Amino acid sequence: MLSACKGQPPRHRPSGPIVDVCEGKPGVKLVTMGVGSLIWERHGHIALCTCGDGGRRDACYNYGIGDFAKPLNMAWGFLRGENSFWVGKMNPVQMIAVYQLADRTVWVQDLPLTPAQEAKVVAKLELDILEENKHYSYDHFWDNCTTRVRDIIDDATGGELSKMTNLTDDRTFRDLAREGFLGMRIPLLITDIGMSRITDRVPTYWERMFLPDYLREAVEAKWNIKPTVLYQRKGPPSLKELEKALADPTLSSTERAKLQAQFDELENMPSGRILFALLAVLLTAPAWLTRRWGKLERTGLAVAVAPAAFLGLVLWTLAVVSPLPYFMRWNEALLCLMPFDFLLLFLPLGLRRRFARGRVIMLGLVAALLLVNLFKAPIWPVWLWALIPNAVVGFWPARVAPTEATDPSVSGAGEVKRKSRKR
Repeated sequence: MLSACKGQPPRHRPSGPIVDVCEGKPGVKLVTMGVGSLIWERHGHIALCTCGDGGRRDACYNYGIGDFAKPLNMAWGFLRGENSFWVGKMNPVQMIAVYQLADRTVWVQDLPLTPAQEAKVVAKLELDILEENKHYSYDHFWDNCTTRVRDIIDDATGGELSKMTNLTDDRTFRDLAREGFLGMRIPLLITDIGMSRITDRVPTYWERMFLPDYLREAVEAKWNIKPTVLYQRKGPPSLKELEKALADPTLSSTERAKLQAQFDELENMPSGRILFALLAVLLTAPAWLTRRWGKLERTGLAVAVAPAAFLGLVLWTLAVVSPLPYFMRWNEALLCLMPFDFLLLFLPLGLRRRFARGRVIMLGLVAALLLVNLFKAPIWPVWLWALIPNAVVGFWPARVAPTEATDPSVSGAGEVKRKSRKR
């Protein structure tokens, strides 16, 4: 889910001419970057650049620097809400070269600031790069590389951005996060399972500026500053870029049809949900197949229950250790994937059945809340994953094989033994 980018200088010289974001023109410039191929590049990036006469004080300030050489440590720090990201000061030519090398579109906008406002921006940027200030706890929606830049511009202009009340569409935080991952099934499934119900709210125009595209759009709408393309991506465009291109009234019918086809193809790419649902059915099949067969029921149940219960243990652990409000906490998927389902493998027969029936009732309530749209998370595959083994244990009478008739750990064995004694 990270929308940050690498802030290191390029290892190779980028193809094409070297681009200078300042070009000898003084002022403060908003630089936005489009999507890249890596997962943390899928939501774009942003930076503020300050340009002086003759390049003496030209610099770009990048709030998206992390230790990408140690992704596990960085990810754990992100999940724990620790200071795993920081702001760095870079040479403008060198910074743009990073994104040229990664084949990411780069736009620039000259901010219409007064000398006093420019001085305020520069003072804030220089304060943030001090060692004691530069680290921060990255939050994808409310405190990221884009929101930090947004807040600096807003503060310098007396709240001009935060006062904007432009209309937005009905896309939620979850929808906006998913757009960056179109075509990537696993990240899309993570947004289904890992993101909390707080992300199913439609953001305000101000809140939507947590993404670089929307901050660039807001700056254009507020001050009529059209972005200038410094470098154009050679790879396939993003959904947002296609959406912007389709809004051009000068397009010919042939160009519009071509762009619309690209847009529809990208928007309708598989989300992985159907495949995940089929996988859930496949993983839980041993529970009902062995129950129908009447043999190896304990083994079949273990195969069906263990993966979901283990994932539930991971998710509940993350919900406990992570302070991020949008990740795991108040997450409806936690009601489906629970580590307590391991009890289906160890409880005595009577308790096992009662536990399973209780879980089916619980899952029935979850389904009802999903159907009436009080629960909005797309969690039907994990709901199915949890339902099948619990329904089998709770409501499907066992077919007990003769060799299992005296094993009280096998469902139904106790009843068979008592009936044989009465005879």
